[in-house]
Amino acid sequence: MSARFDIMNRYRRALYFSVALALSGSAGGASAQNLENGRRLSERWCTECHAIAPVPGKSKARSFAAIAAREAITSEMIASFLRLPHATMPNVPLRVNDAQDIAAFIMSMKK
Repeated sequence: MSARFDIMNRYRRALYFSVALALSGSAGGASAQNLENGRRLSERWCTECHAIAPVPGKSKARSFAAIAAREAITSEMIASFLRLPHATMPNVPLRVNDAQDIAAFIMSMKK
């Protein structure tokens, strides 16, 4: 019975470790946002209207720093917003991960 208990205990620890690793986002990076890709896409699609630098500058629309500074804003809200059509923004076809990358780039400016 001792050997069986040891095997079950090892299995349980491995299971807990796997779950913790998956929840922490360290298990492979497939869902991790890529800030460099977010910056690159923002430079390509957003700079005509938005100041995308961490220091707010003149822009036609709210700067990324101002968006990130909003108290209730989340990365998920920004990514969802970017994927929906808007009357005030060009309809840029973004993949889910690209929208998440841009959102993470914007949120990286939160102070």
